[in-house]
Amino acid sequence: MTEKIPTLKPDTFKKLLMADIDHFQLDKPHFNDFYIHDLSKTSYRLKLPLPPHRKTVNDFILVTSGSMTKSAGVDIYEVTENSIFLLPAGQITSTTKISYDFQGFYVHFSNSFISESKSQIDILKQFPFLEWLNNPVSQFTNSDKEILTTLLKRLENIYTESSNYELIKIYLLTFLTELKFIFTKSAISKTSASERLAYEFKHSLTKHIKKEHEAEYYAKQLSVSPNHLNKCIKEVFGKSASQTISEYLILEAKVLLHQPSISISEISFSIGFDDPSYFGRFFKKHTGYTPKEFRKMIDLSD
Repeated sequence: MTEKIPTLKPDTFKKLLMADIDHFQLDKPHFNDFYIHDLSKTSYRLKLPLPPHRKTVNDFILVTSGSMTKSAGVDIYEVTENSIFLLPAGQITSTTKISYDFQGFYVHFSNSFISESKSQIDILKQFPFLEWLNNPVSQFTNSDKEILTTLLKRLENIYTESSNYELIKIYLLTFLTELKFIFTKSAISKTSASERLAYEFKHSLTKHIKKEHEAEYYAKQLSVSPNHLNKCIKEVFGKSASQTISEYLILEAKVLLHQPSISISEISFSIGFDDPSYFGRFFKKHTGYTPKEFRKMIDLSD
């Protein structure tokens, strides 16, 4: 079955999930490859809460004041002042809350936009956080904020006034290099062996969850015993590997249930359940609702 999770290009995201669009800012020719917005300026209004979805681009939100509630996979994060939420392309995400005093910058960009003559493999080697982040939220100091916001203000000014994309690429690569330096100083580069294994497990889940539902499969993929994998998952996340797998399956199902054109049977098959009735029981066990009841709740909230 073809991929059914809503994987949204930026221009599709713009049409479905934004209101009060500033067409001068949001209709530029390379919008799918690069966009920057100073969030202290009113150019659009998001239709909150944003339903879970995947994007085709990397994006980040750098927060200079206020806070917002974001998700990455099954995890919920509070993104507060002096922090950045950076999510590689292809990850499921949503936004549920933004504080009234929220300010900062939003940027999205494709890997191809910054790759130029380099292959995407080289780009990921240079900036590994564009492939996978252990924790998408990172804090930075006031001095780091001054450097990062200065670069973003310059980027936003170039984008707004001239759209000189060659110059934009240079500033974006400079910004990412500064981020790499900050991440190197932080705890991201000092994870334990258990943490690395746990995050690799989650990474593998995002790739294989629609077909593989057993912890033994992931243990084999990671070259460890099922017992060792389970021990590390419990140590890092406070839950078993099986519980984590179930959470990811429920997330995939919820994303699909937001699309009324897909039948519940199709959803069942697309995430690896051969029996729709069993899928229904599984979903109710973990959510308290049948898939049909959950879909009705979505309709009511709209």
